[in-house]
Amino acid sequence: MSFSSVPRKRRAAAVPAVLVFLVSFAAFDRLLLLGLRAWAGRYYAAGPGPSAGKTATVSAGEGDGEILIFGTSRSARAFDQETLAARLGKKIIKNAAAGRYPRYFDLYYLRYRRENRRPAAVVYGMDYFMFEKKTLPSELRILDPAFEAHALNPGDGVNDASPLLSRLSRLFRKKPEIDDFLGALLRLRTEEDEVTPPAADQGKGRDENPDHSPPLSSDPRKRRPFEPRRYQARPGAEGKDLAKLLTVLEKDGVPVVLVFIPDFIGTNETNFEQARFKEDVGALAGLHGNAAVLDFNRPDRFDLDNPDLFRDGGWGKSNSHLNFRGKAVFNRLFAEAVRPFLRSKTPGAI
Repeated sequence: MSFSSVPRKRRAAAVPAVLVFLVSFAAFDRLLLLGLRAWAGRYYAAGPGPSAGKTATVSAGEGDGEILIFGTSRSARAFDQETLAARLGKKIIKNAAAGRYPRYFDLYYLRYRRENRRPAAVVYGMDYFMFEKKTLPSELRILDPAFEAHALNPGDGVNDASPLLSRLSRLFRKKPEIDDFLGALLRLRTEEDEVTPPAADQGKGRDENPDHSPPLSSDPRKRRPFEPRRYQARPGAEGKDLAKLLTVLEKDGVPVVLVFIPDFIGTNETNFEQARFKEDVGALAGLHGNAAVLDFNRPDRFDLDNPDLFRDGGWGKSNSHLNFRGKAVFNRLFAEAVRPFLRSKTPGAI
């Protein structure tokens, strides 16, 4: 039965009900978002993110100029500021922690430049999963004390999943940010890079390898069935922020080295689209005359199937970290490889 065939009185009676529903929906949608926004504002105002206390920026050396090191927990464990300061003759400032992705470092560099002279170079550790992830809001709050004032602001953009629904529902419009807030609130950590604090900075000279259960092994007979992980191509969640950061660094005349840190062989086979990932990063670097790519996630440059060099990783685990031995080997090789670039500032692959 079509709407036109419904008696006029019944149609007239339905109009108020529809209006009540629409008004109620709009009121509920806005009131719920208002409550969530107030809750998020109080949460973000309460203090810095979970990584801040464990992984505050660390530095070493007093050389000619400063080298900034950016990245997640993989970079925090891989780069040793004291070794690099001694080998490169520069002051090393390492800002790396789980939950920090390109948007964080774009904001960090802008603040750094307001307070410091131009750095001698920037080193950024690349992650296979970096373009599918977003910086934790609690981490962004570290750089912006007024961040809570912008939390869940309905005037900021739309939900790309459906611009039309974004106009009808503020809750839908802010769904990605709501998901981020609830994830931070519940301390949800679905990726290994979110749960590995860089204790190596707190325990010098100690080989931390306490959490192998079972121990790492490159023996093919010990492999279990695993689910491979596809690569999320840039720009993804924050790829535009990485491009913006590289553009600012090029304008400032700062050499940039994008580094592929070694991963254990099982992790590399889990992250089976490594070629696409490296091609993506290489193409981005090629757009900037100050950028170079340094790839240590290759068997001809690092012993990727040696479990004695890795803290974790394996088949079915899309992330791995170097242990103390692996870190020592990596920093020696990295310093040797990057030194000529810092002298000549020649772009391209090192």
